[in-house]
This record gives sequence, structure tokens and C-alpha cells, in this order.
Amino acid sequence: MRPPAAESGLQIPHAAWLEIRLGRMGSNLDALRAHCSKETDVLAVVKANAYGHGLLESARALQGRVRYLGVSSLRELLTLKENHIEAAIFVFGRLAGPEIRAALLDGVTLSVSSLEEAQEIAVVSAGLGRKTPVHIKVDTGMGRFGIPFREAVKVIEKIVLLPALEIEGLYTHFPTAELDDGFADQQLSDFALLIQALAQKGIKFRYRHAANSAGILRHSHPLLNMVRPGLLLYGIYPDTTLKSIIQVQPVLALKSRIMLVKTLTAGATAGYGRQFSAKKPTRIAVLAVGYSHGYPFNAWRDAEVLIQGKRYKLAGRISMDYMAVHLNDDTLPRDEEVTLIGENQGDRIGAEDIADWAGTIPYEVVTRLLGQLPRIYL
Repeated sequence: MRPPAAESGLQIPHAAWLEIRLGRMGSNLDALRAHCSKETDVLAVVKANAYGHGLLESARALQGRVRYLGVSSLRELLTLKENHIEAAIFVFGRLAGPEIRAALLDGVTLSVSSLEEAQEIAVVSAGLGRKTPVHIKVDTGMGRFGIPFREAVKVIEKIVLLPALEIEGLYTHFPTAELDDGFADQQLSDFALLIQALAQKGIKFRYRHAANSAGILRHSHPLLNMVRPGLLLYGIYPDTTLKSIIQVQPVLALKSRIMLVKTLTAGATAGYGRQFSAKKPTRIAVLAVGYSHGYPFNAWRDAEVLIQGKRYKLAGRISMDYMAVHLNDDTLPRDEEVTLIGENQGDRIGAEDIADWAGTIPYEVVTRLLGQLPRIYL
């Protein structure tokens, strides 16, 4: 059951929680659509619990507005189906052999990265009397799933002959879409050549796609007619250089409360490893968020939180379930709301900031947020 919405975190009986504004997700989708041509379809990526935002709630907010919802596992697929999500579902990656039969459901499209995989899906489909829609993935430089580019024409010619498959799309993936290193442009050129070579053999695809969030903003081609937004859909930038291209709003906020306020005497320390030492009598606050909730341990040296519109640094290392905040000389009450990700009285801390403090990427920050953290949908 969805928790009741509230105007303020102070009305929510949790020590730590996420606030998620689904309306912003819709606005971000509108901004992405405005950047693309009117003919462009959208495959909205909701894998990894919708990047920490909640798989079902995000899917409900997006269904009816996009061509596909993209997941990466059988479990995610079945969760959507069991909860009567009406949108067509696209499954990235490769399913284990025993999973294929369970995935062959109405409204489901699978990815194919090799002739052997296509044959395996075709055999199961034929046995069930079905015809399964698939998108063929081509490896133009990611070096992961996908038919190697130089082998693609010959392999695809064999795949399209499998009678139990409906060849619906062709796609590839950028490893450096956010960079201006020329590699993605070369990938697009190769992919376009492949589309044209296959078209000359009478093999055409309803959907042709390559662009993830960064790719949508930096790379386009007239032969492509679908995009795959992920991080930008949730209002987070894959790279700060993209902020000048499009304006999106963060959907998620991570909040906690002050559980305890105490004064350390001069010379007293806080946290494992005793990395924080009070130079004078110092007030600290203990928050009910730690690395078990998904907050990155490596952020502790530079991390800040927002309380009453003011920034406070951490006092020592992050613990499993808690962190300490240096209050300087300020007096703050127990139960005061604290913003770790999100907006607070005119200031904001983004997942991008935490990623920078932790030496990681914003994708990791949000996807690691604990599934058991209460998610309040506003």
C-alpha cells in the first residue's frame, strides 16, 4: 500500500525517508520530448527500481505517455505485469534460459544480442504458439551485449528468418555519450551504415534507437526514431555540462531527522577511526541515515546536509545506520528535519553533488538507496 502523502516530512512518522514528486517526472519527460523531433518515440527506463524512485509508482506515472517502459530483469517485468501496468515493456540485457518462458507475455518485447539467443527465444515461442517481438542489439563500441558491428549484417539476415520472432527494432548503446571525444559520432555513423545496408536487403525496422540520457542531448541522427531516457527523466544530470542544454527538476529528496544533539568536550572525537576531533566544546547532531540506507560512505570528508536552509558538514565517518553532523555553535532541536538530497529553503543538494563528494556517479547514488526506505509520493 502506498504511504499517505504529506506536505511536510515533519508529518511523516519516519526517521529517514524519501519524498518523490511524480509530477516533476512528467515535466521532465515533456522537456525531453521538446528537445527531440515530434516523430520520436520514448522508451522510458525504469530498471533498478526506477533509479531508486520506485518501480511501480514511476511506471504508473509514465504509462500511457511513452512507447515502452524499460526493465532489465524478469523480476521487474513480472512485478509490472502482476500489478496490471498497461504499458508495453522492453527487457534489456539477456534472460537466463529458464527465464525465457516466463517472460513471453503479451505486451513484452525482448532484446536479442546473438543468433544463438534469438534461436533460443524462437524455439520457446514456437512451443507456446507465440510470435515474440524483439529488438536486435548491435555492439558498435560498448563491448558488452550486442552482435559485433562487423558481423551484424550476416547474423541479422539469419535472425529475420526465424518464424517465431517479430523483428521490431534495432539498437545500440553509447559508452561515452556525455563526452566530446568523437566516439559516439563514429558509433552513430556505423549504426546508420548498418541500417542502410540492411534496408538494401529488404530488412527494415520499425524502431531504431541509440540515445540514453546524455545521448539525447548530444547526439542525434535522422535515421533514429526512439530515445531511451533514464537519469534525466528523474531530474538528474549524467554530467554537469548538460545543464545548459536542458532544464529538468529533481524528482527525489532524501530526508532524515535529528535523533540526538550532544556537546563534545574539547579533544573528544566522533565516529569510527576517530577522524573528527573537537577543537573546542562542539555541538553535533546524529541523523538516522548511514551507508546501509545507500548513502555513500566515501562522501564523508566533503558531504554537507541542509537544516533550516543552512549547510552543515559531517562530523567524522558515516556509520552503517547513522551519521553525525557538526552544528558549529548553532542550537537545533531534536526531530528537526534534515535534507540530504533535495531542496531546503532556497538551497539544494543534488545527487550529482553527493556523487562528486564520494568520487562516484549520480547513477550509483540513487540506485543504491535502500528499497526499504519509506517512499512518500507527493
